[in-house]
Amino acid sequence: HGDLDSMRASWLLIALLPCIAFCQAPLSIEIYTESLCDGCNDLIQGSLANALKVPDLFDMVDIVLVPFGNAGERKTRSGDWSFGCQHGPVECYGNMIETCALNLYSRREALQFVVCVESYAGPDCPWNDIGHFCAIREELNWTSIYTCANGQQGNAWEHEMAVKTQSLNPRHNYVPWITVNGRHDVQSENLIFDNLVKFACHNSSVKIPECNNQSSNNPIQRFLRVERKKCCYEEPVSYTHLTLPTIYSV
Repeated sequence: HGDLDSMRASWLLIALLPCIAFCQAPLSIEIYTESLCDGCNDLIQGSLANALKVPDLFDMVDIVLVPFGNAGERKTRSGDWSFGCQHGPVECYGNMIETCALNLYSRREALQFVVCVESYAGPDCPWNDIGHFCAIREELNWTSIYTCANGQQGNAWEHEMAVKTQSLNPRHNYVPWITVNGRHDVQSENLIFDNLVKFACHNSSVKIPECNNQSSNNPIQRFLRVERKKCCYEEPVSYTHLTLPTIYSV
């Protein structure tokens, strides 16, 4: 009986391993943004920037940024994609710069780069100057990001961001739009906007030392109305090929 019981215990452990691994999986947070939306800027420079100061953040939560937002796309005769953005072609270019960084570098490196460029973003912002500065500050290669954003690779990656955004269910009608483990609800969205780390500590099965510095009480829902986030709501956009500046020498 001893050998049989031992075998049963072994098989039970093997059967439970997938569940154990799943239960310890980090929380998944996806943030859908666009580069010139004030509300997106507030979230990135506030809650996200503060979260990135936590060294082992990504042990607890997986953060995915999707820079496309309320844009649209059309396939051109040449086979690439033409994008129309809520705040014009300048925003489309900002989206592509951020998308390229997110694909070329690690999550932390890329998100810190996005925090940097968003701190200087504006209607007439010189993306090349800002990107060059932020790449140097974050020790990234600006030429690689620029070449991507001005080429077929960046165009293809931005199309992937479009597909991901347009596949949301329910579909988004404003940005920033946040999902947690694939689901969207306004309460979670507002709490993440307020304090991403605190939300993750209360909702992730994985705990990190920083959680000891967060309140043990249930987080207070101070804001119920999504309008407080200065959301950018969907509206018709015009489609245009981007006219991009000459490459910034580095």
